[in-house]
Amino acid sequence: MTRGRGTVRALSGEELSLSSGDIFYLPMGLQYHSYWEIDEAVDRSVAWESYGFTHLPISADTRYAMQKLYPCAEALRWLDCLKEDPTVSPASVGYLYLFLARVLPQLRIAEADPKEALLRTALDYIGQHEGFTVPELSRACGISESGLYALFRNYAGTTPIDIKHQRIAERATVMLTTTDMTVETIASALGLCSSAYLRRILKKQTGRTPLQIRQGAKFL
Repeated sequence: MTRGRGTVRALSGEELSLSSGDIFYLPMGLQYHSYWEIDEAVDRSVAWESYGFTHLPISADTRYAMQKLYPCAEALRWLDCLKEDPTVSPASVGYLYLFLARVLPQLRIAEADPKEALLRTALDYIGQHEGFTVPELSRACGISESGLYALFRNYAGTTPIDIKHQRIAERATVMLTTTDMTVETIASALGLCSSAYLRRILKKQTGRTPLQIRQGAKFL
Protein backbone atom coordinates (compact mmCIF):
# COMPACT_ATOMS: atom_id res chain seq x y z
CA MET A 1 0.00 0.00 0.00
CA THR A 2 1.57 3.28 -1.08
CA ARG A 3 -0.87 5.91 0.24
CA GLY A 4 -3.65 6.11 2.78
CA ARG A 5 -4.92 3.45 5.14
CA GLY A 6 -7.86 1.15 5.43
CA THR A 7 -9.37 -2.15 6.45
CA VAL A 8 -10.05 -5.31 4.50
CA ARG A 9 -12.86 -7.35 6.05
CA ALA A 10 -13.49 -10.89 4.81
CA LEU A 11 -17.06 -12.16 4.79
CA SER A 12 -15.94 -14.67 7.43
CA GLY A 13 -15.41 -11.69 9.77
CA GLU A 14 -11.59 -11.65 9.75
CA GLU A 15 -10.10 -8.16 9.38
CA LEU A 16 -6.79 -6.77 8.19
CA SER A 17 -5.85 -3.18 9.09
CA LEU A 18 -3.51 -1.54 6.59
CA SER A 19 -1.52 1.67 6.31
CA SER A 20 0.95 3.21 3.90
CA GLY A 21 4.00 1.00 3.44
CA ASP A 22 2.30 -2.26 4.39
CA ILE A 23 2.74 -5.27 2.12
CA PHE A 24 -0.12 -7.73 2.30
CA TYR A 25 -1.50 -10.91 0.78
CA LEU A 26 -5.11 -11.60 -0.22
CA PRO A 27 -5.89 -15.15 -1.35
CA MET A 28 -7.37 -15.68 -4.80
CA GLY A 29 -11.15 -15.81 -4.66
CA LEU A 30 -11.42 -14.18 -1.23
CA GLN A 31 -14.77 -12.49 -0.77
CA TYR A 32 -14.30 -9.26 1.17
CA HIS A 33 -15.25 -5.62 1.64
CA SER A 34 -12.61 -2.90 1.75
CA TYR A 35 -12.86 0.39 3.62
CA TRP A 36 -10.28 3.05 2.72
CA GLU A 37 -9.44 6.17 4.73
CA ILE A 38 -7.88 9.31 3.30
CA ASP A 39 -5.29 11.27 5.25
CA GLU A 40 -6.26 14.79 4.17
CA ALA A 41 -3.24 16.31 5.88
CA VAL A 42 -0.92 14.35 3.60
CA ASP A 43 -2.67 13.41 0.38
CA ARG A 44 -6.36 13.20 -0.37
CA SER A 45 -6.07 9.81 -2.10
CA VAL A 46 -5.52 6.13 -1.49
CA ALA A 47 -3.22 4.02 -3.66
CA TRP A 48 -1.76 0.55 -3.74
CA GLU A 49 0.05 -1.74 -6.16
CA SER A 50 -1.32 -5.19 -6.89
CA TYR A 51 0.47 -8.24 -8.26
CA GLY A 52 -0.96 -11.71 -8.50
CA PHE A 53 -0.93 -15.24 -9.80
CA THR A 54 -3.82 -16.91 -11.55
CA HIS A 55 -2.49 -20.15 -10.07
CA LEU A 56 -0.09 -20.26 -7.16
CA PRO A 57 2.66 -22.89 -7.60
CA ILE A 58 1.49 -24.79 -4.51
CA SER A 59 -0.69 -27.76 -3.70
CA ALA A 60 -4.33 -27.25 -4.63
CA ASP A 61 -5.27 -28.22 -1.07
CA THR A 62 -3.14 -25.50 0.52
CA ARG A 63 -4.84 -22.19 1.26
CA TYR A 64 -3.17 -19.23 2.90
CA ALA A 65 -4.96 -16.69 5.09
CA MET A 66 -5.05 -13.00 4.25
CA GLN A 67 -2.20 -11.39 6.13
CA LYS A 68 0.51 -8.78 6.23
CA LEU A 69 3.91 -9.73 4.84
CA TYR A 70 7.26 -8.86 6.33
CA PRO A 71 9.71 -9.59 3.49
CA CYS A 72 13.46 -9.91 3.99
CA ALA A 73 15.84 -7.49 2.28
CA GLU A 74 16.32 -9.83 -0.68
CA ALA A 75 12.56 -10.17 -1.22
CA LEU A 76 12.18 -6.40 -1.06
CA ARG A 77 14.86 -6.07 -3.72
CA TRP A 78 12.88 -8.31 -6.08
CA LEU A 79 9.75 -6.31 -5.31
CA ASP A 80 11.57 -3.09 -6.20
CA CYS A 81 12.65 -4.67 -9.51
CA LEU A 82 9.02 -5.60 -10.15
CA LYS A 83 7.87 -2.04 -9.51
CA GLU A 84 10.36 -0.80 -12.10
CA ASP A 85 9.03 -3.27 -14.70
CA PRO A 86 5.26 -3.64 -14.02
CA THR A 87 4.39 -4.87 -17.53
CA VAL A 88 3.87 -8.59 -18.07
CA SER A 89 7.19 -9.85 -19.39
CA PRO A 90 9.59 -12.74 -18.73
CA ALA A 91 11.58 -10.45 -16.44
CA SER A 92 8.63 -9.20 -14.38
CA VAL A 93 7.15 -12.68 -14.02
CA GLY A 94 10.57 -13.85 -12.86
CA TYR A 95 10.77 -11.09 -10.26
CA LEU A 96 7.33 -12.05 -8.95
CA TYR A 97 8.30 -15.70 -8.60
CA LEU A 98 11.55 -14.78 -6.87
CA PHE A 99 9.64 -12.58 -4.44
CA LEU A 100 7.14 -15.38 -3.83
CA ALA A 101 9.93 -17.87 -3.19
CA ARG A 102 11.21 -15.67 -0.35
CA VAL A 103 7.87 -14.95 1.33
CA LEU A 104 6.02 -18.24 0.78
CA PRO A 105 7.67 -20.01 3.76
CA GLN A 106 6.40 -17.30 6.12
CA LEU A 107 2.79 -17.30 4.92
CA ARG A 108 0.26 -18.43 7.48
CA ILE A 109 -1.94 -21.27 6.29
CA ALA A 110 -5.66 -20.66 6.71
CA GLU A 111 -7.50 -22.85 9.17
CA ALA A 112 -9.62 -25.47 7.46
CA ASP A 113 -13.25 -24.41 7.13
CA PRO A 114 -15.65 -27.12 5.90
CA LYS A 115 -18.06 -24.46 4.67
CA GLU A 116 -15.39 -22.87 2.49
CA ALA A 117 -14.46 -26.30 1.15
CA LEU A 118 -18.12 -26.88 0.29
CA LEU A 119 -18.27 -23.51 -1.44
CA ARG A 120 -15.23 -24.45 -3.55
CA THR A 121 -16.99 -27.68 -4.51
CA ALA A 122 -20.04 -25.68 -5.56
CA LEU A 123 -17.95 -23.19 -7.57
CA ASP A 124 -16.08 -26.02 -9.28
CA TYR A 125 -19.41 -27.58 -10.25
CA ILE A 126 -20.65 -24.26 -11.62
CA GLY A 127 -17.47 -23.90 -13.66
CA GLN A 128 -18.00 -27.32 -15.22
CA HIS A 129 -21.79 -27.11 -15.68
CA GLU A 130 -22.67 -23.61 -16.91
CA GLY A 131 -26.29 -24.54 -17.53
CA PHE A 132 -26.82 -25.84 -14.00
CA THR A 133 -30.02 -25.47 -12.02
CA VAL A 134 -30.13 -24.85 -8.28
CA PRO A 135 -31.63 -28.31 -7.56
CA GLU A 136 -28.80 -29.94 -9.54
CA LEU A 137 -26.18 -27.89 -7.70
CA SER A 138 -27.65 -28.65 -4.28
CA ARG A 139 -27.67 -32.39 -5.05
CA ALA A 140 -24.04 -32.24 -6.24
CA CYS A 141 -23.07 -30.54 -2.96
CA GLY A 142 -25.19 -32.80 -0.79
CA ILE A 143 -27.13 -29.99 0.90
CA SER A 144 -30.63 -28.56 0.66
CA GLU A 145 -31.45 -25.65 -1.62
CA SER A 146 -32.00 -23.38 1.37
CA GLY A 147 -28.65 -24.48 2.79
CA LEU A 148 -27.02 -23.79 -0.57
CA TYR A 149 -28.38 -20.23 -0.67
CA ALA A 150 -27.24 -19.66 2.93
CA LEU A 151 -23.75 -20.96 2.04
CA PHE A 152 -23.39 -18.53 -0.86
CA ARG A 153 -24.90 -15.63 1.06
CA ASN A 154 -22.59 -16.08 4.05
CA TYR A 155 -19.38 -17.08 2.31
CA ALA A 156 -19.58 -15.51 -1.15
CA GLY A 157 -21.91 -12.55 -0.62
CA THR A 158 -23.99 -13.53 -3.64
CA THR A 159 -26.26 -16.31 -4.95
CA PRO A 160 -25.61 -19.26 -7.26
CA ILE A 161 -27.90 -17.78 -9.89
CA ASP A 162 -26.15 -14.41 -9.76
CA ILE A 163 -22.81 -16.14 -10.38
CA LYS A 164 -24.42 -18.00 -13.28
CA HIS A 165 -25.70 -14.73 -14.70
CA GLN A 166 -22.30 -13.05 -14.24
CA ARG A 167 -20.68 -15.75 -16.36
CA ILE A 168 -23.40 -15.55 -18.99
CA ALA A 169 -22.91 -11.77 -19.16
CA GLU A 170 -19.15 -12.19 -19.53
CA ARG A 171 -19.49 -14.69 -22.38
CA ALA A 172 -22.21 -12.66 -24.09
CA THR A 173 -20.07 -9.52 -23.89
CA VAL A 174 -17.20 -11.32 -25.61
CA MET A 175 -19.53 -12.51 -28.37
CA LEU A 176 -21.06 -9.06 -28.82
CA THR A 177 -17.70 -7.33 -29.04
CA THR A 178 -15.84 -9.87 -31.20
CA THR A 179 -18.52 -11.17 -33.61
CA ASP A 180 -21.48 -9.88 -35.60
CA MET A 181 -23.80 -12.58 -34.23
CA THR A 182 -27.34 -11.41 -33.50
CA VAL A 183 -28.59 -11.21 -29.94
CA GLU A 184 -30.98 -14.06 -30.70
CA THR A 185 -28.12 -16.27 -31.92
CA ILE A 186 -25.98 -15.44 -28.89
CA ALA A 187 -28.86 -16.22 -26.52
CA SER A 188 -29.35 -19.59 -28.22
CA ALA A 189 -25.61 -20.35 -28.10
CA LEU A 190 -25.64 -19.67 -24.36
CA GLY A 191 -28.58 -22.00 -23.82
CA LEU A 192 -31.07 -19.27 -22.94
CA CYS A 193 -34.75 -19.46 -23.75
CA SER A 194 -34.98 -16.07 -25.42
CA SER A 195 -33.06 -12.94 -26.40
CA ALA A 196 -35.26 -10.97 -23.98
CA TYR A 197 -33.89 -13.06 -21.11
CA LEU A 198 -30.33 -12.33 -22.23
CA ARG A 199 -31.10 -8.62 -22.41
CA ARG A 200 -32.40 -8.67 -18.82
CA ILE A 201 -29.27 -10.45 -17.61
CA LEU A 202 -26.96 -8.02 -19.40
CA LYS A 203 -28.85 -4.99 -18.10
CA LYS A 204 -28.64 -6.24 -14.52
CA GLN A 205 -25.01 -7.39 -14.66
CA THR A 206 -23.47 -4.64 -16.81
CA GLY A 207 -26.01 -1.83 -16.74
CA ARG A 208 -25.98 -1.83 -20.56
CA THR A 209 -28.01 -3.22 -23.44
CA PRO A 210 -26.47 -5.44 -26.14
CA LEU A 211 -26.42 -2.47 -28.51
CA GLN A 212 -24.63 -0.27 -25.99
CA ILE A 213 -22.05 -2.99 -25.36
CA ARG A 214 -21.44 -3.38 -29.08
CA GLN A 215 -21.28 0.37 -29.69
CA GLY A 216 -18.87 0.81 -26.79
CA ALA A 217 -16.53 -1.78 -28.29
CA LYS A 218 -16.57 0.01 -31.65
CA PHE A 219 -15.91 3.34 -29.96
CA LEU A 220 -12.91 1.94 -28.10
